[in-house]
Amino acid sequence: MFEYRDFDNDPDEFSQESYPDFYYDWDEILTKNLNPYFFDSEEFSEIIELYLNDGEILKAKQTIQYALKFHPEDADLIFDILLFLNDFELWNDLLKLSEQYKDISKVWADGHKVTALLHLGMEEDAFLFFRKLKTKYEKNKEDLSIIYQAMGEALNEVDLFDACIDVIDEILSILGPNVDFYWLKLQSYFSLNLKEEVLKIANQIEQIKPLDAENWYRLGKIYSDIDEMEKAIDAFEFVESLGNIKSINYITLITAYEKNGNYLKALEKAKDYLYLYPENCMMNVLAANICSKMEMWEEALFYVNVALKIVPGMDELYLYKSNVFLNLGEQKKAISVLEEGIRLTSDQEGDLKKELERLQNQYPN
Repeated sequence: MFEYRDFDNDPDEFSQESYPDFYYDWDEILTKNLNPYFFDSEEFSEIIELYLNDGEILKAKQTIQYALKFHPEDADLIFDILLFLNDFELWNDLLKLSEQYKDISKVWADGHKVTALLHLGMEEDAFLFFRKLKTKYEKNKEDLSIIYQAMGEALNEVDLFDACIDVIDEILSILGPNVDFYWLKLQSYFSLNLKEEVLKIANQIEQIKPLDAENWYRLGKIYSDIDEMEKAIDAFEFVESLGNIKSINYITLITAYEKNGNYLKALEKAKDYLYLYPENCMMNVLAANICSKMEMWEEALFYVNVALKIVPGMDELYLYKSNVFLNLGEQKKAISVLEEGIRLTSDQEGDLKKELERLQNQYPN
């Protein structure tokens, strides 16, 4: 059956834009080793992020140096840079800058420092520093919360799950129920394969934010991951009832229905999605897959034909269509589809040709 691959291009959220002119101006300065001129902090921040997204680490680091030279006390810029270094796991740079700008970025720099220490394998230093931070921020509950969250996230990231649970229990005893900390604790229990504990924490999250669509979506994903499919379906359906109709929720709900064997409901939801986004190739393939599981071959043929109209050069679709014809008892059409696919695609892997030879040998007449 055709592989379910890529739904990342969410039409609700994704639109591709060209880079701003100032990015190209700055890139020319770096590339040609020209004398840099002034850029504002927001421009530097965007340039750095674009470089990091593109894997241009050296240029990103060079830009960070210039940005801090031009704006040495811009707290927002420093905040952004520390966050970028964290997100892209540049731990040595993060440790250096978090120490350098601790007086400007304050609690955020401290949080990034403890994160960097843990990721650099300096666990003893991280815990010693964390103890100092607890004393430093004990009278400021908001800042204390930030430090504990940074510590908890970092402990999970370096697989110190039991330590994370202890840290989260400690801050919950100070601040009381908090959904962000419950999520960190749930993540730890999930990583430790403690399903019953996951369910307990999930129930607490449900009660704290009973009408929060994002929480219900995340809960649905968790329930699906621990094979609690009825709970997952209930969660995703509740997300829709709250008015959240983003395409990603359609996809997770369809997948949950499929995983639970509710193929008719999965197909119904796929049709709802295609009513909104008829040109989505992979959803048409998913609909075809669902039909195939119910041996609704004519319907499967319809959806794979739609997918082929959208992406006529995808060789896998011709294999899929050929398989559908075989299940319909149409061997000649199955062979003809493969021949068409070979003509219209590159067939780089040679899969169409191999399948064509197999069918020609199996059905010589």
